Amino acid sequence: MDGIFIISFLFLLIGSFFMDRKMLRQEKKGIKMTYGITVGIILLFLTMKIFHISIPMPSYFFVKIVSPWLIRVLGV
Repeated sequence: MDGIFIISFLFLLIGSFFMDRKMLRQEKKGIKMTYGITVGIILLFLTMKIFHISIPMPSYFFVKIVSPWLIRVLGV
């Protein structure tokens, strides 16, 4: 991911949050929590990408850990 894309997406996310802030005051607590968790996860992934920390992906775990183990067990 390019640095310009990360910064522009971050500004879009912040702008969207400020526009949604007025409507979130009237919403139920569950919707507010879901919105907060979603924004938090997106910010976490963007921060990890900015600092070049690899994001754990399930497919990577399967290819590196599960597949070699399964091949050893089956004796293929």
